[in-house]
Amino acid sequence: MITIDSIDAVIQRTFDQTKVPGFAIAVVKDEEIIYAKGFGSTNLEEGGAPVTPDTIFRIGSVSKPLTGSAIMRLVEAGKVDLDEPIVNYIPEFRLRAPEATGKVTLRMLLNHTAGLPDGGDMVGKRDPEALGEYVREVIPQLSLIAPPGFLHAYSNHHLNLAGYVAERVTGMPFSLFMKEWLFDPLHMSRTMYDPLIAMTYPLALSHDRHPDGTLRVQHNFPENAANYPSYFGMSSVHDMAKFSIMHLNNGRFGDVQILSPESIEEMHSFQADRFTLSGLASGLTFFRDTYKGVPIIKHAGAISTYNSALLLQPEQKIGIVTLSSQDYGWEEAHEILSLLLELHEEKLQVFAAASFHEPVLDEASWQSCEGAYIGSLRGAAIVSMSDNQLFLKLNGEERPLKYVRDHFFVTCDDDDNPLDNVGFITGEGEAASFIMINGSPCQRTTEQLFQSDPSAWQSFEGNYTNGVLHFSFVLRDETPVFIDEDTEIVCVPLKDNLFFADGFGLLEFTEENGAILLTIQGTWRFFKS
Repeated sequence: MITIDSIDAVIQRTFDQTKVPGFAIAVVKDEEIIYAKGFGSTNLEEGGAPVTPDTIFRIGSVSKPLTGSAIMRLVEAGKVDLDEPIVNYIPEFRLRAPEATGKVTLRMLLNHTAGLPDGGDMVGKRDPEALGEYVREVIPQLSLIAPPGFLHAYSNHHLNLAGYVAERVTGMPFSLFMKEWLFDPLHMSRTMYDPLIAMTYPLALSHDRHPDGTLRVQHNFPENAANYPSYFGMSSVHDMAKFSIMHLNNGRFGDVQILSPESIEEMHSFQADRFTLSGLASGLTFFRDTYKGVPIIKHAGAISTYNSALLLQPEQKIGIVTLSSQDYGWEEAHEILSLLLELHEEKLQVFAAASFHEPVLDEASWQSCEGAYIGSLRGAAIVSMSDNQLFLKLNGEERPLKYVRDHFFVTCDDDDNPLDNVGFITGEGEAASFIMINGSPCQRTTEQLFQSDPSAWQSFEGNYTNGVLHFSFVLRDETPVFIDEDTEIVCVPLKDNLFFADGFGLLEFTEENGAILLTIQGTWRFFKS
């Protein structure tokens, strides 16, 4: 029998305040919060308050399911339609590709298939007009990475746009819309966007981990009202547990039906394939997946040094929420889910069921997959064919591709354990223009990859910052190394100024106004200090 003590033991065993300043967790079963506890301190420098289940943390991209749930209430009220072009609600909406402007719908924004790149600056304006200005001034400058509706490509811009649709149809600033349409009905009194409100409650501060191993408060609180809908929410585990209860109980919280069962089902339903053995796919602002063969609904979040996790297992009505001021909680949430469901370590069930077999593709179809691809998160991939066998060279390491199902392959280690998931996305009768590697898109390219001159790297050495986050790039015996706090990652050179760092994606160095600029994932900009 699973007890509160056994849940507690998981956290007590792994939580270390010398590595994680503050952490909070809540576990939901059916309509009750069966466990809620805080660990550590809100502030290690000033003897901060002990963290409790009501302590507020930044929740990063776990903000997205909040935004999606409130928008589904607008759908039920008849104020918006998921499949109407959003230009019907924002007449001035424009994209850089004019032919795509009238094709983007709310559904595409909520399931990340509208084709926008990722992005969203951590520092910007804080006034209520910021979101509208961003839609008018920033969005039209973005280049689509794929046609609307073509493939899954995760992007903060998608949810920011959806949030602005809510602003326009309700006539309310986004934060007020969320309060009236979601937070108040759920009694989420400690969920908000404005730091000036959050600071009136116990608030866990972000902490940088310095080279000497010490943790110090990050005295810079990111703020950009244009990104409130995508990743700037703040909440407590008690509040997020209430949100989880609603999603686990067909939209009902207590005696109030917040969302209809049909809306909950739609949010949790399959929307776009991400081509993984676990079955990872987009829902509406959630992700569908399996864990040890058990279906789950999930989302994770990160901003500054904060991390968050939301795991739901609808069949057993179990929900787990973790909020942290450092990189912690995701693995613990899964371990607790295993504990509650009495799951055991085993080979991925979906993988075992796939039972590799000969592909049904003809040789011409195989050849259409050959070529070079590049993606902001997964780096550089070259697909080649030899002796009727496809091979994937991913960031310098080549392995054969094993067929799983139509357009979907995997690579394996020497013991036949799956490593990388690869899905080929083709148009009608066309060569593959994109591949999905481990759930993220890579686009076909004609660039020459894996050719780099080490003599060009020395000028890139140094420290980089955007005022909130700090990274370093160094050469160790002519090997490029990317440093994040106390973690060092050996980089794979792709071109003279382009590298891949596992866990961070593409690192590109350029010069802007006489300064060296580091751009991560083609989006996040850091200047050499």
